[in-house]
Amino acid sequence: MRLHAKVLIVGSGPSGSTAARILAGNKIDVILLEKNLSFVKPCGGGVSPSAFDEFNIPKTLIKKEVHCIRLVSPKGEKIDVELRGGNLAIVKRGEFDKVLRNAAEKEGVKVIEGECIRVIEDTKYKVEASVGGVETQIISEYIIASDGVNSRVRTALGIKPSQSIFTVSELIQGVEPEFCEFWFGSSHAPGFYSWIFPAAEGVSAGTGCVLQGKINSLFKTFKERRGIMSGKQRRVYRIPLWKGDLFNKGKVIFAGDSAGQVLPLTYEGIYYAMKAGELAARAVIEGKAGNYKKMWKDRFQRRFSLMDKLRRYFFKDDASAEKFVALHKRSEVQEASIRLWLRKDRNSLGIKEYIKLFGKFLS
Repeated sequence: MRLHAKVLIVGSGPSGSTAARILAGNKIDVILLEKNLSFVKPCGGGVSPSAFDEFNIPKTLIKKEVHCIRLVSPKGEKIDVELRGGNLAIVKRGEFDKVLRNAAEKEGVKVIEGECIRVIEDTKYKVEASVGGVETQIISEYIIASDGVNSRVRTALGIKPSQSIFTVSELIQGVEPEFCEFWFGSSHAPGFYSWIFPAAEGVSAGTGCVLQGKINSLFKTFKERRGIMSGKQRRVYRIPLWKGDLFNKGKVIFAGDSAGQVLPLTYEGIYYAMKAGELAARAVIEGKAGNYKKMWKDRFQRRFSLMDKLRRYFFKDDASAEKFVALHKRSEVQEASIRLWLRKDRNSLGIKEYIKLFGKFLS
């Protein structure tokens, strides 16, 4: 079987579905190829409220609203950051992704469940895929690779996998916190953090580290520290570490986790994946895949670079993590963080304020 489209998008998560909807809305022929339409990515489900208006997403998808974030230092000091003038929206990731995909389909996107096997470069791209066990060729002028941290498109083009953090998480019933919790400490989250996020029912609890072999024992230590029992649906997954070195190869554009576009320090991915999908679509509409890199860097480079420097400093050891939590006692630090994390401050003032507050740690 052979199919044709101007744009093939591989991966129907927030990045791919957003790009597909925008392209189809501009009368561009799109095929959206998804390996498993039933897949639910392990994810805390936290989304900036600004994303719902920015991308016209129904707010009925919000299962809970979080108005406070608790930071817990390695020594146990607790700082509560009230999200004044805002909140963090919690969604069910599977439902959220499906609504975004359906919105693209309503615009005329052809959604196909199938697996990308290889990419052949010629005057156009030929993607060989398995669709319901049938060998299928999809011919397109552009490819948007939105197929996650384990991107088959990256592999097919000989691009090395992203460096990653390994995470493990469980759904735990009977715990109903009023806020998101971020726990720091090398005993359970070396170089990362452990978390408790409200879920539709109960909480999502998890931890992360760079070594997969240690992840389960670290999670056990965290649950003992937090005083929670084992839950269900334990899942281990990878989160890419941002390097900022992959945008496009020819007319193949990488967006979201496939490009490592997860914000360092907080490891927020959903909003930035959707923005990457939007910018990738704009580059295709303009007919210049290389414009994507410039657009992304103009919008996010300073923010990602700053957060990466802070990650390297504050996550390097427990003493530095203590400083990070203690700094958030200051109201000006809390306000700058809220602006940058939740309100998606678009002007340079928010970045400059953050640099002013944290500058001595960035050398």
